[in-house]
This record gives sequence, C-alpha cells and structure tokens, in this order.
Amino acid sequence: MSVSSNIFGYTEDGKSVKQFIISDGKMSVSLIELGASIQELFVPDRNGERRDVVLGYADVAGYEHSTTFFGATLGRLISRMPDCTLHFEGKDYPLENDAGMHMHGGVKGFSRVKWEGEVTGDNQVTFTYVSPDGEEGYPGEMTAKVIYSIVSNCLSIAYDWTADRRTVVNPSNHSYFNLNGHDHGSICDHVLSAPVTAHFNQLTEESCPLDDGADISRETQLGELFALRKPSLEAMGGGLDHKFVLQPPSGDMKLASTLYSPASGIEMQCWTTMPCIMIYSGNMIKDIPGKAGMVYQKHAGICFETMLYSSLHDMYGGTAIVEPGKHHKSLTQFVFDLHA
Repeated sequence: MSVSSNIFGYTEDGKSVKQFIISDGKMSVSLIELGASIQELFVPDRNGERRDVVLGYADVAGYEHSTTFFGATLGRLISRMPDCTLHFEGKDYPLENDAGMHMHGGVKGFSRVKWEGEVTGDNQVTFTYVSPDGEEGYPGEMTAKVIYSIVSNCLSIAYDWTADRRTVVNPSNHSYFNLNGHDHGSICDHVLSAPVTAHFNQLTEESCPLDDGADISRETQLGELFALRKPSLEAMGGGLDHKFVLQPPSGDMKLASTLYSPASGIEMQCWTTMPCIMIYSGNMIKDIPGKAGMVYQKHAGICFETMLYSSLHDMYGGTAIVEPGKHHKSLTQFVFDLHA
C-alpha cells in the first residue's frame, strides 16, 4: 500500500491543487484538493486489466467550472432547495443560488473550493475545509473533514464535520460510475438493485411509490428501465434522479445498492450509515469534455449519493443538526468484486 502526491494543476487565481494517489497494486484512487474530488478510480476487471470506473476531468479548469459535480464532495447540504431559503429554528436564511435554484450547497458549495489535503496513513488521505459563517448563506463556521482510504477491495469515504454554532449539514460524494470504464460510453447494460422501500420527490419531498417506474428493489437492467419511459423517469430527464429510503432506515452500516457490469465482470456494492440514497443516472450529461479526450454523453455514468432524510419545510430533523463542539459523522464504502 502506498500514497503519493504531486501538483495536479493551478486554479484561476494561482493556487496549486495537489493530487493524491492511494494504491494497493491492484486498486488505486486519484484524489484532488479541488472539491476533495475523486478524479480516477482504477479497479481490475475479470481479465485482470485495470479500468478507470469514474467520470472526471483532465485538468483543474474542468473542476472549477463543473456543472456535473464529477467526483466532488457536496456540502453543506446535498440535493436541491428550490425556494433558495434555509428555514431553520424559526429563522429564514436566504441562500446563494443560480437562476433560482440552490443545489448541492450553493454557487460554489464545497465542490468548487480548494480543500487542504494531507496524507494521514499509508492507505489514507484527509481533506479539510473551513467554511466561514454565512458562506452561501448558511449559519455558523464549519470545519469539514473527508477521509478517503483503501482497504482491500474497498474505497471508504468517512465524513467528520463540526461547527461553532447549531446548524445543519448533509454531505455526500458525487462520483459517476461506469463499470465498463469511463471511456466506454453508456451504462445501459449495467444491472442495478437496491434494498429500498419507497422514494421521495426531491423537489416536493413527498413520498412516492416504487411502482411508478422507479422500482429497483429487484435486479434491473438500466437500459430496460429507461426504455419504460415512465412519467417519474421522463420527468427527471429520461432516467433515475430519485431519492430512495433504504431498508432498514437506520444509522447502522447497510447495503445501499449493487451495480454490476456483465461486460467487465465488475460488481460494486455501496454500503452506508445514511438512511437514504440519491441515485442519478447522468440523464442531463451532454457533450461534456472529460479525461483522455472523452466527450461524455447521456447515461455515461451513475451516481450513488448517500444522504440523510430532508424536508424543505421541517428542516432536516435532528440527525442533520450539528451541535457546537460535537461531530457529525457518517461513512460510505464502495466495495468491488468480480464475476466470471
């Protein structure tokens, strides 16, 4: 196991952005300080060839101007807030927005800022970002830490966030996975399943039944799911962009989803301590320049954004509130296996 580092590039205002590579010889992950992002993730296929299974950009500029959030850490609050206001403890906090939509933490959020990366073990890198009081409109100064590590065939992402006053937090990661490799086009041949009981409309926060077209409780080929053209899928751009409730909806470590590629033989399981997962199948990707000269198109990758329950009006419940001096922690792991 080893961790190496180098300069990935420079921001528009001249700040250097470090890249860290954790490798165990078979599996390796490239992480960059901009957005504390996953830039590459190599895993072996059934033939022993290593494939980079996440979408990403080739340079810092791509991440600075990203509209897709490839590989980024999201915060302070993941998901969308169409009224652009945080309703918290009897007070309204107007939030920064882009064309009337506050999404994934704001105009820059945590995904387009430079974090400080540090090697904290022979298989681990920790990123830290201090968000000042009032940034993007949120109350309180927040210190966010994201710890990436590789253990055996598992990429682990641990979150440890604190604040100097009572405030809200709901972080996640926005990597897009293609188990055929980021340069292999569509994920329509992939098979998806997840132990879910219902899903929520991410704009209205209303509970929706799975039988409206979003039933992934059984193994489902994504191309066949998209071809159903169900209203709930068409409304989100022709695919999944749904927040699901996991079973059981607890703070224990549990299976959130399983993704499998028959072409590469790679299976990926997502495990989390979070009660919900947002699954987004890249419905809005169009002509996005990526790594190695790739131009990504619709359904080029799929995201598994583990998260808390949320409500736009009854703000996020006790589990999303962080108290001064206390730690808001969660853990998400991506575990890889092979099928013959």
